[in-house]
This record gives sequence, C-alpha cells and structure tokens, in this order.
Amino acid sequence: MKRSFEIYSDCQDIIKRLREIDKDYFVLYNLDRNCFELHNRAQINDTFCLSLPFEYLDERVIDLTLKTLSVKRDELIKELDAENERLVKAKTRTILNDVEARLYEC
Repeated sequence: MKRSFEIYSDCQDIIKRLREIDKDYFVLYNLDRNCFELHNRAQINDTFCLSLPFEYLDERVIDLTLKTLSVKRDELIKELDAENERLVKAKTRTILNDVEARLYEC
C-alpha cells in the first residue's frame, strides 16, 4: 500500500511555480520511499511523472521539471545519446589502453 501525502505549499513557492508550468502538476511526498514525486492530474490512468531526487523542494525541481517536459523530449534524447556515446568511447579507450599495457609487459 502506497503511503503518501500531497504538498500544498512550500517556503520557496516551488509548488506555485510548478503550477505555472502546468496547472495540473502536484507534488506528493512518498513515505515508503522517502522522496518527493511530481504528478499530473491530466494524465490518464496514472498521475505519476517522476521521482524528484532532491531532499528539499528548491530551484532544482523547477529545472528538472522543465528539462523533462514532453515537449523537450527530443532534446533530452539527444543529450542522453551524446552522453552514452561519450561513456562508450571512454570505456573503449580504457580497454584499449589496458590491452596495450599488457602487450608491452610481455
């Protein structure tokens, strides 16, 4: 059973600012996972949007919400692809350097 409660206001007006982005946004605090969650009442079947990886509601919540908006999906996918490609190249470089070092050990 999911235990959570809705956050209606906060000292930095993050909830208010989220509603300026989308009037259907609301924030729950999930007691089972000890985290904040962003939800949207307009979504069919399930209101959940994302878990907020922050201990407090602050400007980072707004930044993350704006970054993950569905209208920015293509931009986010490009960023993720670029980061994955960078990680693959770094891992490949590490493996090649290791192999080269082993060849010279012989």
